[in-house]
Amino acid sequence: MVEFWPVNKMKKTTIEIPDRLFQQAKVRAAQEGLSMRELFIQGLQLSLETRPSSSKKNRTDFPLIRVSKNRARLTDEQVAAALNTDEDLV
Repeated sequence: MVEFWPVNKMKKTTIEIPDRLFQQAKVRAAQEGLSMRELFIQGLQLSLETRPSSSKKNRTDFPLIRVSKNRARLTDEQVAAALNTDEDLV
């Protein structure tokens, strides 16, 4: 259900949505006896509650390949030369 915060804690915003979506929202709000404001708040809350947030658990730390600090660093030219050779890199 919609949780309403004190009026002084609300933010006003303007959004652009497709005409068809607006008309569908208007019909749904009327069917449910809601104002457009209430319908949009409900929809936004539902979206935020049901979609998984991008948590750190799902993110990859960079660099993906860890190299010990005492290994030689390759220049861009060395990498390009290795990629352009037909020899197997073992």
